[in-house]
Amino acid sequence: MASRLAPLKYRDLVKRLRKHDPRFEVWENRAKGSERMLYHPDIGGRPQSFPLKCHGDSTEIRIGMLRAIMRRFQLPRDVMTS
Repeated sequence: MASRLAPLKYRDLVKRLRKHDPRFEVWENRAKGSERMLYHPDIGGRPQSFPLKCHGDSTEIRIGMLRAIMRRFQLPRDVMTS
């Protein structure tokens, strides 16, 4: 049975993304206010970025945002499930 998608802490999300592909970057001063930018230099031959609200490393990233990140970066579901 497949694991269900559950909210993740910001720091856990970054760890999982970098474990999947070490080319993932987090830009902290490239977005407005409390947003950080997730960036990958090559998704389908193009660079992709995604703005993410973050008020600290323990900020909870909810399921809808995780699904949007998976779509943007074309990630398999098992990256986000434990």
